[in-house]
This record gives sequence, C-alpha cells and structure tokens, in this order.
Amino acid sequence: MTRHTHAVTKIAAVLLLCGLTAHAHASGTVVLDTYQSDISWLDGWPNPLAQGQDIAIPFALADATSIQSILTSIERTDGSGGVTVGILARGGALPTGTTWLYSTHLADPVVNTWLTPSGWALDAGNYWLVAMPDSGFIGQWQSATSDATANWARSTSTGAWVTVDSPFIGMPAARITVTSAVPEPSTYGLMLAGGLLLAAAARRRPFNASQQG
Repeated sequence: MTRHTHAVTKIAAVLLLCGLTAHAHASGTVVLDTYQSDISWLDGWPNPLAQGQDIAIPFALADATSIQSILTSIERTDGSGGVTVGILARGGALPTGTTWLYSTHLADPVVNTWLTPSGWALDAGNYWLVAMPDSGFIGQWQSATSDATANWARSTSTGAWVTVDSPFIGMPAARITVTSAVPEPSTYGLMLAGGLLLAAAARRRPFNASQQG
C-alpha cells in the first residue's frame, strides 16, 4: 500500500508540475509581431526617425491585460538625444493627440532593445505603439521585411499624421508580449487533478499508519 501511495503522490506531483508549467507558458502572449523568426534578420525599409518624424504602428487587445515586454528595432544613427516610446489609444486610422497612456524614454536606443515596463495595464481595445524622437535625434525604426503586412502611420514635417500603405514598405519591426489574465481551462484541469490526488494520498497515509499499528 505504501508503494501505491508513493506512486499516487508522484503522479499528482507530475500533474501539478504540468499545470504550473502550462500556466507559466500561458503567462506571455504575443499580440503584435512584425519581426521574422530570426530577430537579427532585418532586411526591410529603414524608416527615418528625427524631429517631426514620429512613427505609430497599430495593435489590438482582445482582453484586459498588462504589457510584459516590447521589442523594437529603433536605433540612433547620428545626432544626440533619445526616443520616447509609448502607448496611445487608437480611435481611427490615424493617431490623434499625444496623450500618452504609458511611455518611457530610451536615452540611447540600439537595435533590438527589449523594454520590460512595469504597471502598463490596458483594457481590451485598439492602440498605437508610438516612437517620438527628441529634437537632436537622428535614427531609424527599421522593418524586418519589405513586404507590407498592414497599414501604419508616420508624421510629416508639418506634424500631420499620414497612413503608410505602400506594398514595398513593411511595418516597423516590433514584438509586444502581454501577460495572460486567465490560464487555459486545461491548465486548471491539470492543477485540480494533481491537487485532488495529493489530498487523497495525504488522507491515505494516516489510515495506513493506523493499520500498521
């Protein structure tokens, strides 16, 4: 009987571990990815970033969540200063206003820099990921491919936003990962099964001990 109890305990532990592992994998969900599988492979159009040349790329959230990480191909090639990267609400085909929901400043951006913001909680809805360079900044936000995957937006020297819909200019490379709010039902199933088996094994042990006494 002791061997059986040990076997049940091991099975329960495995189920719990599988559930926890599945939950860990579910904790990060990519909601925008305009990179190729190899993030170092950037052969698309280098989209200029300088004063008055802001860039905005659209993304959407199906559920309320938090931004876990943001990867971009923004880099400074000359000049000085940095770039403000942040989130704006999206209510149409082009950005309106510059009221940041969240933002951070990259003092010296280099290509493929990971951002891990804290507390960037967003409701379900539509958003822009925006880069606004400082006055002395000269650089680019490069695409990972020259093939257009979706429309995005950039501002002109007059400050007006325009849609970029060329079939030869890919969207600037970005990868946004969010924290999953709720584990998958299968994850709960594994964890529940493991917990029930552990409880059964725990109840069986005192009974076995009394039988042996």
